[in-house]
Amino acid sequence: MQPLSSREIREKFLEYFEKMDHLKIGASSIVPQNDPTLLFINSGMAPLKNYFLGKETPPSPRLANYQPCIRTKDIDDVGDRHHLTIFEMLGSWSIGDYYKDKACKLAYDLLVDELDFDPKRLYFTVYGGNEDLGIKPDTESIEAWKKCGVPEDHIVVLGDDNFWGPAGDHGPCGPCTEVFYDTGTEYGPEYKPGGHFDDVSRYIEIWNAGVFMELNKKKDGTFEPLPLKSVDTGSGLERLAMVMNGCDSVYETDLLAPLMQLSKELLGKNTDVQTERMISDHMRASIMILGEGIMPGNEGQGYIPRRLIRKCVAACISRGVKPVFKKHIQKTIEMLGDYYPQLKSAREAIIYNMEQEINEFVPIVENGLKKIEEELSTNPKSKELFPGHVAFELVTTHGLPLEVIKAELASKNIEFAEIEYNECYEAHRKASRVISRKGGVAADQERIELEFIEVDDTEFTGYDSLETDSEILKIYRDDETTYFATKHTPFYGESGGQAGDIGTARTATGELQILDTMKVKNVHVHVAKVISGEIETGEKIELIVNEDNRKASMRNHSATHLLHSALHEVIGKHAIQKGSMVTADRLRFDFQNPQAVSNEELIKVEALVNKWIMQNDSRTTKLCSYEEAIDSGAMALFGEKYDSDVRVIAFGKDSVELCGGTHVGRTGDIGLFVITSETSVAKGIRRIEAVTGSAAIKVMQERSALLNAAAKELSTKPTEVPARIKDLRSEMKKKIKEAQAKAAQGGSTEFKKEVKRDYEGFKLFAATMEADAKAVKEVGDNLINKGDYQLICLLTKDEKGMKSFVWSNSDVKAGDFLKKILEPVSGRGGGRPNFAQGGAPDVNSGTQVIEFIESL
Repeated sequence: MQPLSSREIREKFLEYFEKMDHLKIGASSIVPQNDPTLLFINSGMAPLKNYFLGKETPPSPRLANYQPCIRTKDIDDVGDRHHLTIFEMLGSWSIGDYYKDKACKLAYDLLVDELDFDPKRLYFTVYGGNEDLGIKPDTESIEAWKKCGVPEDHIVVLGDDNFWGPAGDHGPCGPCTEVFYDTGTEYGPEYKPGGHFDDVSRYIEIWNAGVFMELNKKKDGTFEPLPLKSVDTGSGLERLAMVMNGCDSVYETDLLAPLMQLSKELLGKNTDVQTERMISDHMRASIMILGEGIMPGNEGQGYIPRRLIRKCVAACISRGVKPVFKKHIQKTIEMLGDYYPQLKSAREAIIYNMEQEINEFVPIVENGLKKIEEELSTNPKSKELFPGHVAFELVTTHGLPLEVIKAELASKNIEFAEIEYNECYEAHRKASRVISRKGGVAADQERIELEFIEVDDTEFTGYDSLETDSEILKIYRDDETTYFATKHTPFYGESGGQAGDIGTARTATGELQILDTMKVKNVHVHVAKVISGEIETGEKIELIVNEDNRKASMRNHSATHLLHSALHEVIGKHAIQKGSMVTADRLRFDFQNPQAVSNEELIKVEALVNKWIMQNDSRTTKLCSYEEAIDSGAMALFGEKYDSDVRVIAFGKDSVELCGGTHVGRTGDIGLFVITSETSVAKGIRRIEAVTGSAAIKVMQERSALLNAAAKELSTKPTEVPARIKDLRSEMKKKIKEAQAKAAQGGSTEFKKEVKRDYEGFKLFAATMEADAKAVKEVGDNLINKGDYQLICLLTKDEKGMKSFVWSNSDVKAGDFLKKILEPVSGRGGGRPNFAQGGAPDVNSGTQVIEFIESL
């Protein structure tokens, strides 16, 4: 067998299947699209699930590709010869075409004739059936292998390990047949028919040569036949490269060896092979996930990179090594960037997110190790057996990974009470919620999707025209709402953050108002209200988009592209888009950033967008392959599902982005861009809201009017308003300090209106003041402490209303007295028996309260 590089293996695999009439398709994102059953793509077949279910038509009945896959269940097994968190799957598929005989022959011929495998070292496993589930043994695969010349003693019948799927809780599945390579006697005893088949050490699986998709597992756990029989194959590239190059493990292949060398250099004299393998695998997986725009987090998809990165950080710190993985990032992108170009585009974001996570976690580890030392110094028995409950508290309360605790104790030759720890963990697990990925659609939308899922794709004509004559293909009515699809439409269906178009439609027998347009796969579904008459399937229909609404949406959509680029320029390339919403009224743009964008930065962003608008750059639209677009520097929303051919929208050299939405012809058409707010959406995610065009002009006019009104109120020029406000604030602070100083000295304080009298046998003092709440409270505290009065009521005001405070050192409860005096002015308040506070909306109601107190 001739050694081949991983690049050569990929090429030979795809060339072979293309020669066998298979269509080569691109790899999908590792982030599932509209599949709530999966956290990440875990097999080559997962992105193609709808083809096997018959819900979508494949571009060819025979397909082949390579696909990155993540297996989170293997995280704790990483470090042996062949387990990985992320791996590349070489896959081939027959969807309703050939079946078991052909699949086995294709696999055998590729391995033996094309890749020169020694057939004597190949073993083939088949499914032995399951009587409880009513599934018969796979005798067809046995006969298929025999036809290829495989001796019977090289065919191994196994149980549930040879029943694959589904890729989630339910879906397509079936028996499978796998190919194993005998790595030699040094790895274990030889297989004897009827005996144990060692599929861990000696016999390494190199290809699942046929998952025979003939069953659909339903949500209730039962099985039903699929509408068509299909074949799904998958060969792990790393394992194939391992056996073809005579490597002891996948970590010696060219896919991981360079990362292993970096891990070894990082760990230095404290290195060990197990940790080198763990760091190499976990870094590669984390980089691929971060490259898809997934940020480390405490739940869902973000939990996986967080767990992987933190395991690597902990391994370094526990060995006294500074965790720096920038070289791992650069090497991974260098090795995989040609196959997964999104890694190149996301380089800065990957580095940024990695460093953020490391910087956040390092203090946690250092603090945890310190607490281990504290436990050992205060509890001598811990040096003999470290308590499990203490370890569990370190994990759950302080965030210290168990691996770090074990490594630290092992370095000190201290045993760990693992049974006690597991008992604590189990009790906690039962009381905790399971981390899960949220997904799914609303019931109404799901029903609409079912109605239109099999309708022919709509031809969208709205890039060039706002009016089209077409034919109605499907109508669905729900109460007063009518949903319909046509052959062609100028109406943009909501997608990519852009709202659907609105407008009107007419037939010979009816007139409709289009309220919205949605998309079901590639079908544009018009959401309408019938104004008059009726419409029927097959009728000719005239479709007219509301021009003003569309143009407003286009201005806002194009502005989000410029905003995205401006954020990259001003705050950094890590500020990748995490979501958007574009309507005719406004735009909303979510992006990654750990803290609020400063006012200075917002001003720069707004100015830069408007600069590009004034440049009046024309829009260019280019159709090309996804790989070509990314290589050219176009920005993409990683995690989005793109076709093999994509649409690139460019405004000059400043904004180049993949997008299927509608846009202005020139940046000058946007008119004006104004940011209205910047807020937090979630940890590490910020949101900017803005307006363009006439809406932006309106906002500027309103702001100007407010500024002029403020200037008039302050008797100054608009340009001098900030300085005047600053002076007033200084004057107010000065008065407050003077009032506080007088109160502290027990001297007289400037009370505007005073009341001194007896109330229910106690001395009462009430007054109004001109001071802020803090100063008033200090004055009241001093007065009540002096003891001259047992009941004190002070009132002040601010721009929001009148504020009132009551102190009591008597049988009269402060809260009761406060409520009584606020009742005449419709005020509210409450508090403790000795202190209460409240207020009323009328800023001038303090005098009225004083007068009421006088009348008591």
